[in-house]
Amino acid sequence: MAELQEHERLRGKKALFVLGVGLGYQVTAIQQRKDPRARVYAIERYEEVFHRAARTQNWDLQSSPDVEFWVGRDIDSVLKHLDEITAGMDESDWDIITNRPSIRLDPEYYKRLIRERRPNARRRRSPRT
Repeated sequence: MAELQEHERLRGKKALFVLGVGLGYQVTAIQQRKDPRARVYAIERYEEVFHRAARTQNWDLQSSPDVEFWVGRDIDSVLKHLDEITAGMDESDWDIITNRPSIRLDPEYYKRLIRERRPNARRRRSPRT
């Protein structure tokens, strides 16, 4: 049931912002289930976490045109880039998906992103995967 809800949530989106990559399983699953035209933006605060995920998932960072990783960026830079990408999009065209373990690593950073860009994000969190 949760998998069906997640698939429905991804349908028709042009952009999906994943807050925190963890070990990368969620990013990989979203990449496989998303609309073919959608782009995934994986935002990870810590370079060490990102590198561990990249090794765990065997990501080929050079040939993933539908995934863009934002790693180690300051919050203002992330917010600016998010605004640039979503400019001209309807709010229904994009979504923010959280990786709960990553949120726990740096709650101030990720919760600020959620608060400033998605006031109703609390009810839009992804089910545990």
